[in-house]
Amino acid sequence: MQIPGTKIVLPLPIQTSGKSLLQHLQPGQILQGTALSETINDTIRLQIGVTRLIAQTTMKIAAGQSLTLQVEKVGNLPELRVLTLPSQTELKAAALKNVLPRQQPLPQLLKTLTQIIAGSNSNSTSPLPAPVKQAVNSLLMRIVSIDDPAFKAQISNALQLSGTQSEARLLNQNIDTTDFKLNLLRLIGLIKPLISQGKPLEQTTLVQPPLVNPAPIPTPTATASQETSSTTKLLLDLFKHLDGAVARVQTNQLSSLPTEDPARQVWQFELPIRQGNAFDLFHFRIGRDGSKSGKESETAWNLTLHMNLQPLGPMKIRLHLVGEVISTVILSEKPDTTSLIKQHLGKLRTGLESAGLEVKKLDAFQGSAKIKNELPNEHSLLNEKA
Repeated sequence: MQIPGTKIVLPLPIQTSGKSLLQHLQPGQILQGTALSETINDTIRLQIGVTRLIAQTTMKIAAGQSLTLQVEKVGNLPELRVLTLPSQTELKAAALKNVLPRQQPLPQLLKTLTQIIAGSNSNSTSPLPAPVKQAVNSLLMRIVSIDDPAFKAQISNALQLSGTQSEARLLNQNIDTTDFKLNLLRLIGLIKPLISQGKPLEQTTLVQPPLVNPAPIPTPTATASQETSSTTKLLLDLFKHLDGAVARVQTNQLSSLPTEDPARQVWQFELPIRQGNAFDLFHFRIGRDGSKSGKESETAWNLTLHMNLQPLGPMKIRLHLVGEVISTVILSEKPDTTSLIKQHLGKLRTGLESAGLEVKKLDAFQGSAKIKNELPNEHSLLNEKA
């Protein structure tokens, strides 16, 4: 990235090797340099390779700072432009702009996969290739089940395998066959070659032969051709949903990267949940509370959990924790669910207190449980000052 006004002029070599360097400079050439002094009176001492020079610049450069330079002008007074890599914030914003248009809600993918398997099981002539059907079945069956007696104990491990920490686990050679994102990528890798073997949909139209003896173009009736077209179309649709799901996981990963301000750090997880033959999603958002309330030595934490378990309907649970003091508010869209939760608040209070927490607030209300403001403020893609 070029920053306007960051030119460095090299007027005076102070070693004989400097002459050789200046003679061999080429426009567009990239050089690595180190500032031997800070900028004083628009002048710095600069080292490029083994050559030391005195350079003129209006930039404020610190002694010891590493510089990536690009040659803009050669001659007696060469001009170099300081290049800088995008900041972490800029890289995250660019990545988000790439994945946000592609992302699809994970429940949409799970619903599609369930319908594909149901259609394959009910139709013996289904065009879905057997290896793909087996991989889809495997992916769905590896999703943690809320009906499992060990579900509560599995939550922590399931969050680590929800896809947000896939690359970190790979770097540590901690590979697990139940990692959600890796299983999505494996399935994409399986269907890509199968799609490439079939004709693209836009190329399935027959081309008319030379008009020697014009005749009507026959309509393809071969069963094998129809099955190939049907399979390709199904795989392309599946690929679209899988790519959207991977983009969704990547959005959560990007939103959970470290920020320059630790007080605004946010972590987002989406945990697929199997409930009988249906699937739901637990959406976790965890962040530090940047407010100054409470004891300054104690970190305040906020956790918001969204879920839509049947027959309870959409729910949103908000937890606020400072030290060992916790406040909890539960919102549900169905009035019957709100009444049911209020009947069991006493049991929830007992559970929290038995865990060593002091309950400051515990209540339930009927209200909207929609997910809002999924991106941290520093990742906003809109310029609010425009």
